[in-house]
Formats: sequence, C-alpha cells, structure tokens
Amino acid sequence: MKRITNTDLLSRPKLRTIMKNHEESNLQKQCVAWFRAQYPQFAMLMTHPINEGGKNTRASGAIHKGEGTVAGVPDLLFFLPSYMQTKDTMDRPIWTEIHGLGIEMKTSTGKQSPEQKKFQKMFEAAGYSYHIVKSFEEFRLLVIWYINMAYEGYKKDITETYKKLQKEAEDKEREHFYKVIGKK
Repeated sequence: MKRITNTDLLSRPKLRTIMKNHEESNLQKQCVAWFRAQYPQFAMLMTHPINEGGKNTRASGAIHKGEGTVAGVPDLLFFLPSYMQTKDTMDRPIWTEIHGLGIEMKTSTGKQSPEQKKFQKMFEAAGYSYHIVKSFEEFRLLVIWYINMAYEGYKKDITETYKKLQKEAEDKEREHFYKVIGKK
C-alpha cells in the first residue's frame, strides 16, 4: 500500500480549498478576538453571517437560500455608520456617509469569487464600505480608521447602551446570587 504524504494530500483541489479556508478562519478568529477585546462596546455590532451552510446538501442549500442566504456576502459585517473621504466629479475631496463596513478575509494569495465581486458592487452602491483583508495588521488598521471616522453621536449612544446592558446583566447576576444563597 502506498503511503500518502502531505504533498499528495495538498495536491487534491478539495483539500487545498479546505486548508485555505482554515487559514482564513484562523485569521478571522484572531481579528474578531482582538476586536472584541479592544472595542467591547461595539462587539455586538460586528457579526459573521453564517453563509457557508454546514452540510452542503442540495436540501440544506435550498433551505438556506429560502431563508435569505445570498452568495458573496463578506465574512464580517460591522453595523456602525461612518464617513469616508472620496472625490466628487471635479476630483475634489468630499466626505461621504458610509452605512456600515463589510470585511472579506483572504489568504495572502486568496482572490474574490465572481459572486463576491458582484456582492461588493451592490453593497458599495447601497452606501456601504467593502474591504478585503489579508492580515491581522490590515484588519487592525482598517477598524481603527473606520471607528475614528464614525459619528461621535452614535459612538456615544452605543457606549452608553453597552454600559446599561452590562449593568442590567450584573444586577441580574447579583439577584440570582442572592436568591441562591437565600438572602434579600
């Protein structure tokens, strides 16, 4: 029986895709962990749309499509309005309102699929910003820049809401604790 090496395995197209996705997944997990630690008040506003589907059967694909799954959606969506400097028709700098941010994770050699390119065009036409990120440092700089350009009023409201939700959770936990020990 022939011994199978890693090179043999990686020469198989499906396995190469799995390994590439694993690399993208690790990058995404690293970025999300940093984001949640750095900006806990915004943590609930950055999400990963589960668009891959688990078991890729025809039935599950039909179910996901019926539920609203759209091909090409970026890996992370950040629901925070912001501004971006662009140029008008006379090539003068202007500030444009951005409704939110889409981030597509790629390996250093990764490329967008045709569906991702189509989605990007529609997403940007609807007033959102879309970025391809290939490293943690790119992600970190993008997020810092984007949050710095966000509306101060929204950042303040989000931070206040986050603090209220934290206090409610602490009060509920304290209430449960006293109930368990039979006091109050």
